[in-house]
Amino acid sequence: MSADIRVGIENEVMLNLPGDPKKAPDVNVAPQSWRANLRTKMSIRTQRRKWGGRADTWDRHNDVGMSKVAARAIEMADVRPGMVCVDLGCGGGRLALLLAKGGAIVTGVDVSDEMINRMETQAKSEGIDTLTGLVVPIQNLSLPDRSVDLVITNYALHHLLDADKAKVVRSAYQWLRPGGQLVIADMMLGRGATAQDRQVIASKIKIMAKKGLPGYWRILKNAGRYLFRVHERPITPEAWSRLFAAAGFVNVESVNVVAEANVVKGIKPSD
Repeated sequence: MSADIRVGIENEVMLNLPGDPKKAPDVNVAPQSWRANLRTKMSIRTQRRKWGGRADTWDRHNDVGMSKVAARAIEMADVRPGMVCVDLGCGGGRLALLLAKGGAIVTGVDVSDEMINRMETQAKSEGIDTLTGLVVPIQNLSLPDRSVDLVITNYALHHLLDADKAKVVRSAYQWLRPGGQLVIADMMLGRGATAQDRQVIASKIKIMAKKGLPGYWRILKNAGRYLFRVHERPITPEAWSRLFAAAGFVNVESVNVVAEANVVKGIKPSD
């Protein structure tokens, strides 16, 4: 981890923290209404419980499509040795490990202790010493301004409330140095209002239906989550691009990788 980020984290989210020194407190860094604050806290608790319980199986159960999305995110990011990177919602380290192997100095951020432990154990087994884990909800992460070259995330932000998505994009803009990159790879679709949305939803239903009763159960469960925006809260690539532009990013590009997933990239303008 770079000295700037280490000092910033110690000053902003790790000062006088008891217990595990890499675990940051759950504090909101921007004022919110009490309703918004409550919804964010409930979302954080749900995600911590969910991903803590899936740490040992998540990487094994990811499908080929998700691997393609992760690979495209790395491909679109202009990764260079020595650059400082933050992986939001790093999980077991799929992206973070690849970035570190490419010579980057990486901080992997995740809400789950178990996921961070898994990532750091894997890094140690591979002899990687430029990767550090930080346990903190993405919504609550605070870093020094202009301290990072790349903020990247893969299949993590669609779980956030829409207001928190916008907050993360704005925060990333502040953390990045001029010329720095924000790369978001994620499930990106609307709620069936367009023909493309309906085509994606239909294709996913067909795939799950082929699995028989377990597949039908997943259809019902995912439909409830999707329609009522519980756990699954994707927005369209166009909506993501608007958030990038509103935050100040330029050269915003969106690339479709698989049916339901895109990678969106933006650059912070040089001074």
